[in-house]
Formats: sequence, C-alpha cells, structure tokens
Amino acid sequence: MARTDFSTNRSYLPAMSFVAFMNLAAGILSAVHVIHAADPDPLKDFCIADIAAGPISNGFPCKLPALATTEDFAFSRSAMNGTATLAFVREWPALNTQGLSLIRLDINPGGIIAPHTHNLATEILYCLEGEIYTGFVTNNFGNDPTISNKVYAKIVKKGEAFIFPRGLLHFQLNKGKVPAASLNVLNSQNPGIQLMPSAMFGSGIDREMLERAFFMDETEVAALETIFQYLSFGIIYIHTVLL
Repeated sequence: MARTDFSTNRSYLPAMSFVAFMNLAAGILSAVHVIHAADPDPLKDFCIADIAAGPISNGFPCKLPALATTEDFAFSRSAMNGTATLAFVREWPALNTQGLSLIRLDINPGGIIAPHTHNLATEILYCLEGEIYTGFVTNNFGNDPTISNKVYAKIVKKGEAFIFPRGLLHFQLNKGKVPAASLNVLNSQNPGIQLMPSAMFGSGIDREMLERAFFMDETEVAALETIFQYLSFGIIYIHTVLL
C-alpha cells in the first residue's frame, strides 16, 4: 500500500520485488514498442546475429536457425565491482531483432557513471544492491518551456526503479559506503552510448571551441583532453581515476 509523507505531500510506494520490477519493465517497454518502437518488429521467432558477417542496414544478418543452440539464448558474465557489464547485440547475439538489451552496473562507493545518453532507447534502472543517486535532465528546448533543462534525480535504493526517457542525458553516482549494483533494461538491441566527458574532451573537437564553451583556458582543456582521449566506458566512471 502506498504511504504519504504529509510534510512534503508526496506519496511513496514500497520497494518492488525483482519479479514485480521485471513485469513492470516488460509492460512499459511493450507499451513503448506499440506506440513507437525503438527497433523494427521481428519477422521470425528469433534471429541469432551473425556478428562475423558485420552489420547490415538495421541489425545483423541471421545465422541459420538450424544452427541455433540453447546456449545462444543464455548470457553469462562475471560481475565485478567498478564495472559496467554490457549485454547488447554484439555481446549477446540472440538479442538481434528482439528490441531489448541489458546493462549491469557495479559501482564502488564514490564511483560514477558519467553523464551520458542512449539516443536509440528508453532505459529503466532497477537497483539490486546499495543505493544510487541517479536522474536525467530534460532538453534545453523541449516541447514544454516550463521544464526546460530541468533535472529529475533522487537516491534509488535496493528494490526501487527509475526510468530515463529516450535520448535524455542521465547519470549515476554511488553516494553510499558500500558497493551498489543495478540491472538496466533498454528497449533496443543496440541503444547506443555517448558519454559526455569523452565526447567533449576525447573526440578531437577544436580546442578553442571547448575553451569558449566551458569558459576554460587552454591548459585546463588540454589536461581534460589528456584524460578523456584514453578512457573507455569500462573505467571512465571510476572517480579515483579522475582525481
């Protein structure tokens, strides 16, 4: 049963079980799929991606169905603290044409997932352990000027979930004293990831542009370029690397 905090006039729901979360996620993603699918509808039961053949116009070609095995439909990776375990179509070929992918986040205390976007997918985060400060920022020039460039963020605890609308900038930070973990569901087999720090300072944008945009001098920009041109998604959010 929901409870209300009369000091703030906000209603709260109790933490969901993992099964309840997955049912909720499936329902929401199904609704999104009906209204505006991130990926095209499949035309067959499954299409195990032939990764070696390379991508075609929208996905990967299928390997022969007769060659599919039970193991194709299973995914297993060892979770480690301080890592992001991706299960996109390249890591899990059975996701090809299914319009779905997963990310598991294991964030050490003080660790962050840098602000980033998934331009091809809506995302739902379900907290497995610990607590994670997370949220998103609306468009600067969206449909409603009253919520332009507005942040929606909170600390999500074990058993709670948070949704990130498609394409909007979002982030995660472990503000607790113990490791935190989450399972994130996205409604695309290839949702795309663009990390803002590496996009700005690791892509080769003209240095003068960055100086003017961020009110920084050349030395400051150069220092950030040195950091972000070598960092990958796997380590970029371990904040001790950046200090």
